[in-house]
Amino acid sequence: MEASIIVPLQGGAEQARRCFEALAGLDASPRHEVIVVDDASADLSALLSRLDGDVSVVRLERRAGLAAAVARGAQLAQGRILVVVRDACEVQDGWLAELLAPFADEQTAATTSVVDGAGATHPVAAPAFALRREELDAWHECCDVPEGLELAALVATLSARGRLVVPVAASRVAAAGTRRVGARGMPGEPPELSVVIPTLDAASGRVRACVAAVHATVDVASEIVLIDNGGAPQGFTAPVNAGLRAARGRYVVVMNDDVETLPGWWPPLREALDAGTSVAFPLTIDGAMRTDFAAWCFAVSRRGLERFAHAPDEFFDPALRVWFQDSDLLLRLRAAGCPPRLVREARIRHGLSETVATDDPILRGWIDREIAGDLRRFDAKHPGAASVIDGRVVMA
Repeated sequence: MEASIIVPLQGGAEQARRCFEALAGLDASPRHEVIVVDDASADLSALLSRLDGDVSVVRLERRAGLAAAVARGAQLAQGRILVVVRDACEVQDGWLAELLAPFADEQTAATTSVVDGAGATHPVAAPAFALRREELDAWHECCDVPEGLELAALVATLSARGRLVVPVAASRVAAAGTRRVGARGMPGEPPELSVVIPTLDAASGRVRACVAAVHATVDVASEIVLIDNGGAPQGFTAPVNAGLRAARGRYVVVMNDDVETLPGWWPPLREALDAGTSVAFPLTIDGAMRTDFAAWCFAVSRRGLERFAHAPDEFFDPALRVWFQDSDLLLRLRAAGCPPRLVREARIRHGLSETVATDDPILRGWIDREIAGDLRRFDAKHPGAASVIDGRVVMA
């Protein structure tokens, strides 16, 4: 066996499907095998069950990260060269043969692919790379580096040993997230999903990261409604209600600007709504989580927007400007006999209200005053229903 192609995946069924289709189109020579490592994904079971031929599937029950997933796949590898395809990128014609050619020189320890159409790609940013089996110990040394720096650590380790890492301009891949029109719907198609994101600064790095995560993890016709209310801060309720009025999708997701959606997050939420759930919300990993209603990211159908609104065109109660609008919604849904549902198969990360935790003295003072007023108004509306302990709403 000349090469073992290891494909670590954390989710994103549509992108994974395109990756597999591209790998299936490779020439039989150089002779190779494919090892897929399912790194605790939420939405790949159906797709992986359909794989056949020279494909092995390893399933990890707990998320391990790129370094450990590759190391696990390497345990099954039979090839003399280990090839890693990152982020379910799509390999192009001739990719594998070109990537392996420099190994004719014994000084070559690793080779890297380039992004198609991007000119040169630095080895540390390569979407795919190959490594001699005897250099696998260098990869194991990378298992303790921060996530995202594994390939950079490998390049540094091999270079320190005097071993060559060769970028191969003719070995080209289409990077993950390079979407074809058909993958997200045809031009003019109404959006299935509207994502509403209220923020005080739409140009901030936090917001750009949030939007990039949505782009990378949504494969249906969609739109993003950014409501920048920082010109004069309006709290949370007003911009969310405005965003919901603007949304055109059959489903709407409201999320804080410090949310990171993870691969496979949307289909389980949609399935829950289609099954009759009033409001669905994902599991927050690697941080604080509320199981009654984590309102920093939640989904509702078009019908749910109308049925459970506080008033026409006002989903949240406008009297609750900064806090307690989610607690008010929770109580209304409980009273209707259809409380929000936690969908554990859908996963996100969350910065835990980074905006509300601002150090800006003027904004901080305004937020504190508004929260105090919101508490009074909420208590008048729902006497004895909630209290605040260490800044957290505790429902009675």
